[in-house]
Amino acid sequence: MNEITIDAYAKINLALDVIGRLPNGYHEVRMVMQQMELKDRVTLRKTGGSKREIRLTCDNENIPTDASNLAYRAVSLMMEMYEILEGIEIHIEKRIPMEAGLAGGSADCAAALKAMNLLYELDLSNKGLCEFGARLGSDVPFCIWGGTAVAGGTGTDVTQVKGLDPDRYTVLLCKPPEGVSTGEVYRKYSERMADMVSRPHPDIVRLVGGMTGGAPITELKRDMINVLEYVTGEDLPVVGEIEEIMLQGGAAVSRMTGSGPTVFGIFEDRTAAERTGVELAKRFPQTYMTAFR
Repeated sequence: MNEITIDAYAKINLALDVIGRLPNGYHEVRMVMQQMELKDRVTLRKTGGSKREIRLTCDNENIPTDASNLAYRAVSLMMEMYEILEGIEIHIEKRIPMEAGLAGGSADCAAALKAMNLLYELDLSNKGLCEFGARLGSDVPFCIWGGTAVAGGTGTDVTQVKGLDPDRYTVLLCKPPEGVSTGEVYRKYSERMADMVSRPHPDIVRLVGGMTGGAPITELKRDMINVLEYVTGEDLPVVGEIEEIMLQGGAAVSRMTGSGPTVFGIFEDRTAAERTGVELAKRFPQTYMTAFR
C-alpha cells in the first residue's frame, strides 16, 4: 500500500466542566464529547527515497503546512519512533472551520496517526494510537475513538458511552467570524473562578445516564452546559445571538462548543434546521447542517 485516505471528523462538546487546576498547571476538565459527520479528508502517500522527508499541502491556504500542523507532527513522530526513512506527502481537504472549538486540527492529527498505522502495518490498537495522540493534543485521543465519550483529566482520558440517536436529530453548526484563543479563555476562566462557582455546572453522570436510558432532549438539556461559555459568551455577545436564532428557529437546545466561538443547535425537526440554517448563513457563511456519528 502506497497511499491511503482517512476521514477526519469534527467534534462538539455536549457538556464541558472545569474541575480545577492540575499540579502541572493544566486545567482538569470533565466533558461529554460527540463526533459529528462534518469532516476533513487526510491523504498520506509514500514518495520513496532514503531520507525522512514530509511535505504537507492543503486546499485551504490558511492552514499551516509546516511542523506547527498537528498532522505533520503526527507523521513526524511516527516516522521517528518506527525509524521510517522515506518521504511522505500529506494532503488535507479542509472542511472543518479553523479555531472553532470543533477539533479540526486534532481530527486531522488523529487521521494521520491512523493512516500511518495502516500504511506501515504497525498493528497498533486505538489505545496504542491514543498514547501517541495524547502527546500531540488533548482532543486527539477522542478523535481516535470517535462516537460519544466522557473525557477527563486534561481531556485525554476517554471512555466511550452511548450517545444520542443520530437518526432522530439534525445538528446545525454556526461559527461567527470572530476567533478565540483557547489558552486565553482558560486563563480568563481561572481569573473569574470565584464567580464561576455560583453559576450552573453540568451533572455529567446524570447526562450520560439520561442518554443511556434514552431520555428526551428536553430533559437532557439541563446538563448540556459548557462553563467556558461564561467567558467567551460574555466577551463575544454574538455567541448568544446565534443561540437565540437557533432556539427561535426550533432547536431543542443550543450551546457553544469547546472554547468557542462555534455554536451548535440540536433539532428534532429537520425542516426547521434547514430553514434556520439558511437564515444563519446569510450572516454567517460558516454555517453547516450535519448529524451525530
